[in-house]
Amino acid sequence: MPERAGVARLTRVARVAAPTASTGLMPPPRSATARSGVAGGAPARTALEPPTGIARLTPKAAAVEAAARELRHVMGRFATGVTVVSTTQRSTIHGMTANAFLSVSLRPPLVLVSLGRCRMSEMLPRTGRYGVSVLASDQAQFARHFAGQRISPVDPEFVWHDDLPLLAGALAHIGCRVVDVHTAGDHVLWIGEVEHLYHRDGEPLLFYTGQFGTLREVSDRVSDPEQTVRLTADPPRGQP
Repeated sequence: MPERAGVARLTRVARVAAPTASTGLMPPPRSATARSGVAGGAPARTALEPPTGIARLTPKAAAVEAAARELRHVMGRFATGVTVVSTTQRSTIHGMTANAFLSVSLRPPLVLVSLGRCRMSEMLPRTGRYGVSVLASDQAQFARHFAGQRISPVDPEFVWHDDLPLLAGALAHIGCRVVDVHTAGDHVLWIGEVEHLYHRDGEPLLFYTGQFGTLREVSDRVSDPEQTVRLTADPPRGQP
């Protein structure tokens, strides 16, 4: 299914059961495939299907932008941990904050990080490896630093495992070798086979409703809506 058609269905399927004309959000029904031949044995040209309306769903279309914002707000209610994904090339360490990270398989051990258009996506085809550092509650400054929001007052330090940089002080480290890549809409899914694992006990840093916070801070925001309004009055410039 084309990515834009899938977005359209997320916006309308609950309200429009069976549209009969293009609305700019849902494609009209497709016509039946043209017959393969005509009388006399002469082959028929393959008929073009009628316009679907999907072409109008450009990245700047108001309907698509509204759907993307709504999806982002809804998914923001899915509280996650926060990671810094890192790689290195020619003695240069590059890191980025990401929360689109998950475990894929135990046997073999596989994990996945989902990346949009970014420098990390440009580097991984060349480096072929990435590290994932699960941040502790006292590492919010590094989350903002690698999200490009605010320079950390403390320089981040890295530990190395098999020439792979991992953020020091994190709750967990996962070192990976890229074994598969899949394009999914406007993101790319980088599947890594786990080559190194480390963990320690501690309180995690969370990402919830567009903000970083500790367990207590997230709980306080949920229980005090006015505090949530105050904290979200100045939204961050970027998100993991």
